Amino acid sequence: MSGYDWDNCPLEIKMQITNIKDFLNHNLGENLIGIYLHGSLCLGSFQPSHSDLDLIVVTNNTLNASQRFFLMNGFLALHKKPSPIELSILCYSDFNPWRHPTPYEFHFSEYWRPKFEVLASENDLSFWDFKEVCTDADIACHVTLINQSGICIYGRVRSEIFPLVPEQDFWDSISGGIDYFSKLDGELLASEILSLLRIWSYKENKAIYSKAQAGEWAMELVPLEYHYIIQNAVDAYNGKVKIREFKTSDLSSLRHYVMNQIKEPSSSWHQS
Repeated sequence: MSGYDWDNCPLEIKMQITNIKDFLNHNLGENLIGIYLHGSLCLGSFQPSHSDLDLIVVTNNTLNASQRFFLMNGFLALHKKPSPIELSILCYSDFNPWRHPTPYEFHFSEYWRPKFEVLASENDLSFWDFKEVCTDADIACHVTLINQSGICIYGRVRSEIFPLVPEQDFWDSISGGIDYFSKLDGELLASEILSLLRIWSYKENKAIYSKAQAGEWAMELVPLEYHYIIQNAVDAYNGKVKIREFKTSDLSSLRHYVMNQIKEPSSSWHQS
């Protein structure tokens, strides 16, 4: 088994999601439309040792700075109990009709946790007092995954809430990572390989794979000399081994190979 899905995930993970649902329901009340799970837990690749709980929350109305600050404190308490949380709150009217990049009301993730802990200790609401609309291009990817295989944890069914994301917007969302990889000076962490392969797999197959699934798919297509790198990345993602340290030249060569595949036209990808 490569990972857990919603039906067979550990009890403590379901309990954490229940606690998140109860916290949001209690504090947002009638403003809460729904809570939707996406990411690895929907793709059957969730690993309790390192996977995030990926959630989109939808509200009827916008939030003010005090509400956002209160939510920040709540998610600091819920974070890593036991899994990290990555969550965005969207106002329904901000993506119906669809907009890209999509506005958001609130975002929480491990990346922002240190900053939020400082804000909490200083009781500083100013960060959450938005003076302009904040947008996130990644939301196109999240909504596409919710439409494909997301799970409604609370509220209205996903088909009533989320519009179809234009293919070009989704491609823009996931292919933004190509710029990051192209700027690396000959270095590529083995843990980042699967993200790059995931972009390639969507370009060719028009389906969202988990990182491990993308690695397994790519194994049949890449030259033999790259197999040992990808296999180690997949095994490490699945918690079977630790990620090895590879020669920079080998990682760089693999990076260039995959990026060239992404950039080449394919029979299944036609940009409008």
